[in-house]
Amino acid sequence: MPRNELSDDETYQVLARERVVRIAFQDGQSQYLIPMGYVWLQSALYGVTTEGRKTRLAKINPNVAFQVDSSHDTGLWEWHGVTGEGTFGIVGSEEERQQVLSAFEPVIAEAPAWWRREQGPRLASGVFLVWRLSPTRVSGRSYAPSEQESG
Repeated sequence: MPRNELSDDETYQVLARERVVRIAFQDGQSQYLIPMGYVWLQSALYGVTTEGRKTRLAKINPNVAFQVDSSHDTGLWEWHGVTGEGTFGIVGSEEERQQVLSAFEPVIAEAPAWWRREQGPRLASGVFLVWRLSPTRVSGRSYAPSEQESG
């Protein structure tokens, strides 16, 4: 099974379809890698979070690396992956914040009951910060059988 480069369209399809991104933060002394839920909106990744180590590191250095893959169902045998670099920041505009929260509504609708019980009131209260990761470099790859092998 060969590794293949994804076209720009294929790369952005992976970003639009998936929901978990791994983001690597660093401040020159320490590194921190964390999975976060996201939506792809207006050529950026957006999510919600609370203050913590990631937001402290992003204030020191907003430059991050990220990785998204589609291996949940196929494991290591077939996957599409996107890696990149970008800038991470907290959304300041109330208009942009509301756009992101609206885009998250279908994702939250799929959340299990325990999550809605625990996190729903916090989300409604405005405790969560809305973040944006604006990619500056993106590339995609796949590891899958060729058309001849997939039958």
